[in-house]
Amino acid sequence: MALTDSTLIGLLTHDSVGVRSAALELLSGSFSTDARWLPQIFVAWDSFSVPEAFPEFPLLTHFAIPMELVGECISRAEAMSAGRGLTDRECRCAGKLIEAISVGSPATFAGHIESIRSLKVQSKIFFRVSDQKMRARCEWIDREFPDLAETLASSPESVFNLYEVLESQFLQGRADEVLKSGFAFLRDDRSEHESAPERALEQVSHACLELATRYRMVGYEAWFADLLDHAETSIADAAAIGLARCRTDTSLSLIADRFADYSKSGQLRSIDVLRRGRMTKTSELLRFLRAHGHGPQVQNSLRMAEILQFDFTSLEDWLEALVVVDESNFSRLRSSLGIVEPLSIALPQDDRNRTLQLLQSRLK
Repeated sequence: MALTDSTLIGLLTHDSVGVRSAALELLSGSFSTDARWLPQIFVAWDSFSVPEAFPEFPLLTHFAIPMELVGECISRAEAMSAGRGLTDRECRCAGKLIEAISVGSPATFAGHIESIRSLKVQSKIFFRVSDQKMRARCEWIDREFPDLAETLASSPESVFNLYEVLESQFLQGRADEVLKSGFAFLRDDRSEHESAPERALEQVSHACLELATRYRMVGYEAWFADLLDHAETSIADAAAIGLARCRTDTSLSLIADRFADYSKSGQLRSIDVLRRGRMTKTSELLRFLRAHGHGPQVQNSLRMAEILQFDFTSLEDWLEALVVVDESNFSRLRSSLGIVEPLSIALPQDDRNRTLQLLQSRLK
């Protein structure tokens, strides 16, 4: 089966910095919902020091920060940034930690805004964190807007704080009608929006898409799949994030059904969704899709995605992908391949030796 979040989380405290870094890189791109990742980061920082634990520390905004750990995050960020320059690696990690909190659910940080505001006074590393925006989102946590869909349909320009209102209604389970209307508006792929109501509805639709990049929206997979081939790149890319966040069998089925009809760009986005998800049937699907890929770039992307599943239950297929992917694309995989050694321990010794030898031959 494909590499799991649980295995990657376990590797975050591995003795090898290459293994730790590869595990965090793969985990941070997968929109994991497993809350155990953050305590493991803290263990690694405490064991190896912040700069050495993960020398290439990624953005954490794809992760949800557990509510019970927000206080510790703030305390650590305060210590990690105090008296340090903006280019200091430890200080930069502090900035990324608090930025991740700021884009999470308002309920997560509602009781910590003043502490975060104090951090901003302490260091400019937190410049991306808007405590005003956080406060505005918190104001809508428990407020109802029962006629939101009707209001947006008749007078969309009358709704102020559109994203904050939509987010609060989504978290309360009241935004389904608005979201489907917004995604349908985007799916129509209109090149002109002449009237004022249409321009306002376009703003609503983009707020719906922004929400999809921040939250796991299971049940809306078909809408995201419809938009993967949208003519506007920003819309298609956001839809790919929305679909990748879902990580469901429905996502796999939709891609399998539509892949052949997508353009090259749509195919590449759908492969990225599969690469990030690392679900049980992903490797098998990636191999099936080769017959429908548009050109060498798509074929190489399919093989790269298969390699990054690290599915050693289909070892011969995995090794074939490792051999066939071209050099320019292989170079983009190097930082992730550090986890092959610990992952291959479970293989029979002959298979493990063969796997490591082949990998070394490609790394030369």
